[in-house]
Formats: sequence, structure tokens, C-alpha cells
Amino acid sequence: MYVVFSFVIAFLSYLFGVHGFVSLAIALIIYLFLRLMLKSTEVFVFREFALFLYAINYLISPAITYSLDASMVNYPMKIKPDDYFILSLPGFLFFYLGMYIIPTNCFTIKFNDIKKLSLVNYRFLKRITVIGVLSKVLLLFTNGEFAFILYLFGLIRFVGAFALISLDVRRNFIWPISVVLFELVLGFQGGAYHDAIMWFIFFGLYYIYAVKPKKIQVLFGGFAAVILLLVIQAVKYKYREEVWQGTKQANMETVYEVGSQQVSTDKLISQDNLLSTLNRGNQAWIFASTVDHMNIIKNFQGLNNVNKYIEAAILPRFLAPDKIKSGDKEIFNEFSGHSINETTSMGLGIFADGYIAYGTWGVYIFGFVLGLIFSLTFKLVERWTKVSPFYVLLLLPLLNYAVRPDCELQTTINHLFKGILLYGFLVYLTRKRFTLDSQENQRKLAHLNFATRK
Repeated sequence: MYVVFSFVIAFLSYLFGVHGFVSLAIALIIYLFLRLMLKSTEVFVFREFALFLYAINYLISPAITYSLDASMVNYPMKIKPDDYFILSLPGFLFFYLGMYIIPTNCFTIKFNDIKKLSLVNYRFLKRITVIGVLSKVLLLFTNGEFAFILYLFGLIRFVGAFALISLDVRRNFIWPISVVLFELVLGFQGGAYHDAIMWFIFFGLYYIYAVKPKKIQVLFGGFAAVILLLVIQAVKYKYREEVWQGTKQANMETVYEVGSQQVSTDKLISQDNLLSTLNRGNQAWIFASTVDHMNIIKNFQGLNNVNKYIEAAILPRFLAPDKIKSGDKEIFNEFSGHSINETTSMGLGIFADGYIAYGTWGVYIFGFVLGLIFSLTFKLVERWTKVSPFYVLLLLPLLNYAVRPDCELQTTINHLFKGILLYGFLVYLTRKRFTLDSQENQRKLAHLNFATRK
């Protein structure tokens, strides 16, 4: 049904003069949006959200950019629409195929079991949430490779907080709201919002599946998310200008001052803010620039860059002192056709890395392999859920980087490799605590049920 409706809309748009490839992109985004919305109370739509986010960046945003007048576009696409979409459309479909090629049941969560496990571990979940928040605070004063491990460990605050709303949403709603607001405050203060936005959305997706609110509440939440994104875009550049280039301090007072100036209806829906939001969600611009540059220099790398990414993820620095650093812009500057400094946040993205490796076929291969990496991670988490359904929540900290189209492949590999080691170790340490049929948990449940009856 979704497919038929989507392609009817695409066919009609083509009849009205829309470019053929753009019509196909429209069909895909409508299909993914319908799945995301209509299935959100039936399954945990993490996979659907990831696909929707990649489709926005690689299909819809460039389609809009191509349709705009050149005077309105600050970051123009450097290759023609036909040349772009012959790469991105099949690349996205291969990514889609890779993500679904291995069947999994990990998105159908056993909430009754998680509720019981949350009940018998109520105090423990509160503790790990607080420990995760403290780890985040400590991270602000930590540098080096240990900082990344501390970052990963600190993400358990979301696991604990989300598990608590599985138990009793009214009683424990303050926990996930507190950790998400804490993330937003740090994001606003530091001028870096990626983590905050992702966890805000993850909480929304999990809340919808766990609580199953009314559709009007879902629509209101979606509207709130759009407004939040526009607010962040309206505040971000002015705040960074005042703090990074001006004389003001990076604190909430400056955030409030800038926000009071920037957040108005006229500015939120202004052409500048809307175009800025479009540009932020257009990873295709970097991809197209890379294709254009690589077609000039013809210096295709095969797996050289991927080997560097894997070396950086697996080997500690004392074994590989010359390995590339997280956030290093050397590869970006060499192959993207642009030169940026270390303070600018831009990544090549999976399709650009694929083109740098093998040209057109590299885009298709890398798209499929990234989808396959997602699939394998889903299967790993599914194995953990056979020990305890509680561990499905570890999916979020494991893939919260990979789900971002603008994330560097190096960061995705590094995050996933170290995350599997760390969270696998935590699964091993806590397996008895979160195994529902253990004697200790059965005893606790019997006691709690008895206490409730009395």
C-alpha cells in the first residue's frame, strides 16, 4: 500500500514536469515517511528513522537544492542532476538492501519483560542514569583516547532513563526528560547540537512505541521537533559568532541573550533560516563536491582510506602512533575539493568515501556494506536480547553515530568497534541482574507481587 501510494504521487509529479530522478526521490521519501509514522506504535522504528534521515540528506535536500535559483544557494551542487542521482539513488537502494538483508526481531520489544526487569532493578537503573550523567560531566575535563571510552560509558544514562519509563511513564518521566534536557543545555552552551538532537529524537521514537500515545500527541511531538530544529539553526550561527569570534562567554546567559534576539516567528521561518536548515541537511553537497574533485584528479584510493579508519579504530596509539586522529580533516581536505580547519565540523559521508575508493561502483558497494553493518549490529543486539530483552536499549548508544549521514566513516567504525567491546562487557557483568528467569529475580518479583497484593 505504501509503495503504490508513493509511486502514484511520483508519477503525478513527473507528469507535471518534475525531473524523473527527483520524482523517484519523492516516491522514496514519501514511502519512508509513511512507514516511519504508521509503524511507530507497532515496532521500534529505529531502522526506518535511519533510512529516512539518509534519504533526506542524499535525495530530498539535493533535489530541493537543484530546483532553487542559483542566487539562493550558498552551497551549490557541483555536478549535474543526472550525474548526481545516477549515483545516489542506486547507492541509497543498496544501503536499504543491506539494512534489511539479515532478518531480525530486535525491534519488537518485549515490554512486559522489560517492565519486570525495571521493577526489580529500579534503584540500580536510577544509579546507572546518575553515573552516566556524572561521566558526561567528567568528560568535559578529559582529553585523549580515554575520553572516547568515557563518552561511550556515559551513554548508559539514556539506557537507564529509557528503561525507567518502560516501568511507569508517569512516575519516571522526569528521568529521560532530565537527561535529554541536560544534553540540550550542554549542546546550546557549547554550540554543538548533534548529540542533543539525536537523543531528543531517539527518546521520541522510544516513547511513542513504549507508551503508544494518541496520534494528535505524535503529531504535536513531530511539530515540536521541527520547531526545535529551526530554533537551533536560528540561534547556532549567531551564538558561535558571539562566542567563538567575539568576546562573550560560552554560557546559558549568552544562549538566552542570543535566543531572545533570534527566536521569533519571522526569523524562524525566514528564507535565511530555512535555507540554512536545508544546507545543514544536505550531505549530498559534500558528496557531489567529492565526485567533481575526484573526476579531475583521478586518484582513486581503493581501500587505503578504509584501512586507515580500521587501524585508527582497533589499534591503540602506542601501537600505531601515526594513526589518524578523530576529527582529523586531512582526508577530507585531500579528496573533497574543499579545505577546512579542525574547528569546522564536516565529514565526507559513506557515499563520498565509496567514490574516493572505487568511483561509481564504490558508492554502491559502500552503501550496501554500511547497511550490512547496521544489519549485523541488529543481529548482535538480538543475541543480547536472548539473554535479556532489556539489552535492546543498547542499540541506541551503539548506533547513535552511524545513524547520522554526516558522520565520518572513521568515527562510525571507531564508535561501533569500541562500543561493541564496552557494551558487550557490560552485558556480561550485568547478565544475571537482567535475566528474568534467574532465581534472584524470580524471588524479587514474587516478593514485590506479594507486597503489592498486601
